[in-house]
Order: sequence, then structure tokens, then C-alpha cells
Amino acid sequence: MDRFVEDWCSWDRSHALLRADLEVVESTATLRALAADQLLRSLERENPVGPVDRDLLNAFGLLGRIVGERGGSPTLAAAIVDGARRTLDALDTPTVGLRGLQTDAPWVMPARAALAEAYAAARRDAARADAATRWEYPGCAVSLDAASVAIAAGYPEDDLDELAAWASRVAQAAAFAGVRKAVVSGSLAAKAALAEALDVAGIEHLTVNGTGHEPTAGRPRVSSRRPR
Repeated sequence: MDRFVEDWCSWDRSHALLRADLEVVESTATLRALAADQLLRSLERENPVGPVDRDLLNAFGLLGRIVGERGGSPTLAAAIVDGARRTLDALDTPTVGLRGLQTDAPWVMPARAALAEAYAAARRDAARADAATRWEYPGCAVSLDAASVAIAAGYPEDDLDELAAWASRVAQAAAFAGVRKAVVSGSLAAKAALAEALDVAGIEHLTVNGTGHEPTAGRPRVSSRRPR
């Protein structure tokens, strides 16, 4: 088993394009051992063309997710299943026989699909997390003076609970930074959540829309109409 894992890792190292690829290869030896064990067990079955073992697909899915989460390249992700297959090809054991030599062995395509789907999901989640991080304070704010900032309320989330949590983090961070006044612009839902959080934090604020400044709902408006 150790030889299988090492040969598999060696194949993947030869396809590493990024430093992160090498780090991923070195950190997945235990998971590869699990996948290799499941793979060899599946080849020992009397009916090799039967349904692919779910544990084997889960192991390849976990490999795909780790590659994606740790910034591995698509090239590395695409090479992993081929590396396992070629390592099987090189094994000189009765268990494998000719089964490992088949490019279209029953486990190959499902394993590729499981790994690719998990890799894509991990990269998508990472992109969303990166986009959301850019809207945290102070990244979402521009200083106007020593105690005033302009805040862009563009947090990319439609869930009201998530918006409220983001607004609370921004308001608390702004308060800790000594902000006393804020001008807020952005989507209606995000502005509303941030206005409420700024009220709680004791920060005076104005919201901005297409027609100009609107006083926060938490502060009384002064009417400009003259009594008749």
C-alpha cells in the first residue's frame, strides 16, 4: 500500500504546476491510502463491472475538495485519477490482473466525475468567500475624516440573517475604529441591515440613493414645509 501511494504521489508531482500543487500532494497521502484501499477492494470483487463502491467515490470526492480548497490547479485535479490508474497498471499482482490496464475501467469515469464535481464546488465556495471578505470593514469603507467614513453596503448575500450578521460585524468594527458618522450606499436590503446595526453601535449615519441623502430612519426627520 505504501508503494502504491508513493508511486501515485510521484505521478501527481510530475503534473504539479503551482507550489500549492506540491503541498496538496504531500498532504493527501493518508486520503490516497484510503482511496487505494477502496480501489483494490473493488477490483477483488467477482463482478468487476458492477456498481462502483460509494466509499471509493467519496474518497476521490474528498481529494477533489482538498485540491480545490487549498488552491490546487485544474491540471493537478485532472491528473489524480489518471495517476491512480497508471499506478494500478504498474502493479504486478494477481489481484489487479488486466483490470487495471483498462483505460475505461468501470471506476475511472465515476471517480473522475466525483473528483471534478467536488473540486468545482470547492473553488466556487472559495470564490464566494473571497468576494464576501472584500466587503468586511475596513475594506468596504473609505475614510472621510478622522471620525467619518463612507461605507459601501454591497455584501453579496440575499439571506437576511447573513446580511444582519455582516452588518453587525461592520458596525462593531467601525465603532472600535472610532467612527462616529457614516454615509452608507448600496442595495436596499444591505443598507437597511447596516442602518439598524449602526444605530445599535451608536454611529450617526445617512443612507444614499439615486436622489441624494436620506436621514436614517432611527433619527427624526426635520420637515422643510412651512406651516400654513
